[in-house]
Amino acid sequence: MNNDIIKKLTSRKFILAVITAITGIITLCIGENEIVKVISGAAMTIVPTVVYCIIEGVVDAKSIKTVTDTVVDTAEKLGADENTVNVLEQMSAVGEILVSGDGTEE
Repeated sequence: MNNDIIKKLTSRKFILAVITAITGIITLCIGENEIVKVISGAAMTIVPTVVYCIIEGVVDAKSIKTVTDTVVDTAEKLGADENTVNVLEQMSAVGEILVSGDGTEE
C-alpha cells in the first residue's frame, strides 16, 4: 500500500500536474493583465488535474478488466456453474467498456 502511494506521488504524470498547477497559481497571483491572469491561471490549474484524473481512471479500468478476465478463466477451470461464469463474463465486459468507452479493446 505504501509503495503504491509513493509510486503514484513520484510518477511523471503527477509531478507534471503539480508543476502545472503551481505555475497556474503563480500566474493567477502575479500576472500582468487581470483577464489573462484569471483565464490562464484557471486553465493551468484545472486542465492538468482533469487530465490526470482521466489517465488514472483509464489505468484503473485496465486493471479491473485484467482481474475480471482472470477470475472468469479461473472459474471456468474450477468448473463453476454456467450462471456464475455468465455473471463474471458480464463483469469483464464492463471492464472492456471502461477501457475503451465502446466495449472494444484498444
